[in-house]
Amino acid sequence: MRMLARSRSLSATLFWLSVLAFLAFSGLKAVHGGMPDAAGALTMPVLVYGLAHALRAVRLGVLLGAGRARRLLGLYFYTAACSAVIPFKLGELVRINEIAWWSGSYWRGLLIVWIERVFDVVAIGGMALFILGTGAQEPKDIGLLLWAIGGFVFLTVLFFFIVPEQLCGLNLHVMRSYRGRKAVHILRMLDSCYQLFDQVRPLLAGKLVTLSLLTLFIWGAELLAVAMLFDSNPWQGAVTSLVRQFVLVLGDGGQAAGFLAGFEDVKMLALIALGVVALAFYGRLRLQAHKGSN
Repeated sequence: MRMLARSRSLSATLFWLSVLAFLAFSGLKAVHGGMPDAAGALTMPVLVYGLAHALRAVRLGVLLGAGRARRLLGLYFYTAACSAVIPFKLGELVRINEIAWWSGSYWRGLLIVWIERVFDVVAIGGMALFILGTGAQEPKDIGLLLWAIGGFVFLTVLFFFIVPEQLCGLNLHVMRSYRGRKAVHILRMLDSCYQLFDQVRPLLAGKLVTLSLLTLFIWGAELLAVAMLFDSNPWQGAVTSLVRQFVLVLGDGGQAAGFLAGFEDVKMLALIALGVVALAFYGRLRLQAHKGSN
């Protein structure tokens, strides 16, 4: 799917602005950050965290139906680095812009990012329920998180699955109740809404189990990376041990804060390095595509 000329121009402009922002904020992070003293002890947790990112790239490839791995990895690691480095979550806009350029539609790019977030939110909700069930956290401390997750999932199901199914009945109601230009205008608006929302099902068709398993492995790797910060042998006690470490992190204890500060520094520097390498490949692809469209 190809973008319209105006959308291609907007996408290219936003890409080069994102490159400037990424390089500027990466430079600031590198200057004011630095490698922690215990960087060697964080090697394995960072590698496991890198595995989680690789699985996220695979999940994105499943949603995009991507072909070449090098291009997909360039897209993923550049946008992941932007999301980590650029403040105020503006890196997510970079992600939407680049996925939209790849898929040919801003709406499709937004849907893909939204679907990724839905799977992540459901995984976090599952962990929160497990924590609640084990009694490791008071309901009042985690209740707000569960309500927010439930609301997000409910709205997603409502707008992407329930509303499209009801639009046909709404079309019949409009045709019976209205006449003339008003009816035509409303029917066109409803048809546009249907075409937008109906793009979700093709994105998920035949992929739901694959995406669910990938999300399970992604969060398993991320939890394992956090557990390895506190335990040299996190394999013992498997799920219970991992969840306890997750609770410790949520509690923001002194030990957790100390370990996580160094982990975040190393993780950030690793993502910046991967983002720069990815930009070298992905930026060339972007430049070639821009020249070919002119």
